[in-house]
Amino acid sequence: MQNTRLEKLTLITESTLIVGVDIAKKTHYAQCCDFRGIKIYKAFPFQNTKNDIECLLARLHEIQQQHNKSSIIIGMEPTGHYWENLANELKNQGFLVVLVSSLHVHQSKELDDNSPAKTDAKDAGVIASLVKDGRFSIPNMPKGIYADIRNLIRFRDQIVQERIRYTLRLQTLLDRYFPERAGVFKDVKGKASLATLKEYPFPEDINNAYIEAITVIMSAATHKKVGKAKAQALMKAAQNSIGITEGIYSARLQLASLTQMLEHLMAENEQIEQHLKELLTQIHYAQSILTIPGMGPVLTATIVSEIGDIERFSNWKQLRKLAGLNLKETSSGEHKGKTRITKRGRSRLRCALYRAALIMIAKVPEFQALHTYFTTRAENQLAGKQSVTAICCKLLRIIFSLAKKGGTYQPQQALGEYRRKQLELAA
Repeated sequence: MQNTRLEKLTLITESTLIVGVDIAKKTHYAQCCDFRGIKIYKAFPFQNTKNDIECLLARLHEIQQQHNKSSIIIGMEPTGHYWENLANELKNQGFLVVLVSSLHVHQSKELDDNSPAKTDAKDAGVIASLVKDGRFSIPNMPKGIYADIRNLIRFRDQIVQERIRYTLRLQTLLDRYFPERAGVFKDVKGKASLATLKEYPFPEDINNAYIEAITVIMSAATHKKVGKAKAQALMKAAQNSIGITEGIYSARLQLASLTQMLEHLMAENEQIEQHLKELLTQIHYAQSILTIPGMGPVLTATIVSEIGDIERFSNWKQLRKLAGLNLKETSSGEHKGKTRITKRGRSRLRCALYRAALIMIAKVPEFQALHTYFTTRAENQLAGKQSVTAICCKLLRIIFSLAKKGGTYQPQQALGEYRRKQLELAA
């Protein structure tokens, strides 16, 4: 993969036709220019249809022949998901497709004409100019199993968000009609909780029931892990409830719908996680990542979905930049600003690494020691979240090494000789 701007500039020669495309939902705009950024054809629109894309390709080949260009590079701004269809079609036709940052387009649009005006044709020209300067990235469009894993991870995230929303709505309803119930069940979507909600949702239902009947329902739902003690606590809470009693008929309808949706979403989530486990067995480096303590199938699948083919990377620092964990500093004159992470990367990858780092700090001895060292050392002491971020980078380095070399996680080698000596001196 092209990593530096200099390497990207080697793709732009005198015989390169540069095409900037401003992406929209239905109508895109294309602007052609040469390696110096001189426009050689008027910007033109085309529809996001197969027929219009074929017409676009025919026109580009015609322009290429007229100006004696031997290669074509097509740049576009990743506007939502609308760019994916066009980019995929162009890549299948053998074109080099690159992406420019939306932030760069916004900041560069006034450089040529000193005007804040914004049009589709102008944006296409700005995109072409950025490509000419090597300010682009080559997108990773996952294929095969990597595409399936990424789609499933995104779908799972959507289901988790839906489950949270329905849980909050259910909790709000219960807070009105049975506020004491929260003291009996810590998790409203637990097995015992959902089972009793179906049969005895409100205080009047529980007060008219026998404790044996409630006990049987709880025991069956939890394989006898919850029983009579919890049933007694629930009955006591119902007897002293101050929940409202008006509108109970409509509340029953709402509660039945909410519990049904919650159970459906939880079942969907379990199925997706099972599919992810099966797909991970087909990724050669996923099994090595799973040997790291705290790295379960979901976290591993999330990381794999964002990294894709590990052979695209030659250095772990490329992964660090992909995750947006590389550092930035804002300084001017005598002012020296704080050093922070850029967050200019894959947020899902960064989130997965952060969650994994928290688990490892809590449960893995070598990372517990490293976190303690970072937060207590005499020089360059880190705050709590700074230490977690540093451990994210360490974890990413371990993942890269295991993915490239194979093998399993070795606690003795995880921190490296340099860090081990530091920890020994600090002990």
